Amino acid sequence: MHPIIGLVAPSGAGKTTILFELLKRFPDKTGIVTSITTRPSRGPEDDLFFRRAMHEEVRQMEKEGKLFQVSEYADNLYANDRQSVDQLLTDKAGIMAIVEMGVRNFRAAEYDVIVIKILPEKYKHSENEVRQRADEERAKEGLEADLTIVNSFEEGGLERSVDAIAKFLEERGF
Repeated sequence: MHPIIGLVAPSGAGKTTILFELLKRFPDKTGIVTSITTRPSRGPEDDLFFRRAMHEEVRQMEKEGKLFQVSEYADNLYANDRQSVDQLLTDKAGIMAIVEMGVRNFRAAEYDVIVIKILPEKYKHSENEVRQRADEERAKEGLEADLTIVNSFEEGGLERSVDAIAKFLEERGF
């Protein structure tokens, strides 16, 4: 089974943009890991990442043991079902924007998650300071990143970020 590439970052750091660029870079090797949510759609792009369901449907699937993780945030449920994730990972690596707890839940369900921590440009200082801030963030979370990058919104910043991730993945035999 292929791994999941988990992009972990605060809101506005560029996770979705980087995700789409990685899908373009590795079209035959990656696919989006979709989740189930009770949250209303925020638009067509949002529907690429989520399958909509009613609260009762998610709770029923949970009761039937079809879901390996269910979390609640802002009165909405977010969940993942093993069947759809396994189906994707049979042929391709999965890629998704994910929170730290999600990484833990996927790993507890015995999925291989490669954690790529994306720090927004505001952390763009010296390399040592970036490392120190990343270490402080990881210490707070208790989540070790496999790769930490700073995503700059300056000209060429996105390309540098995607190139760094692509190089890292290629070095892992991707």
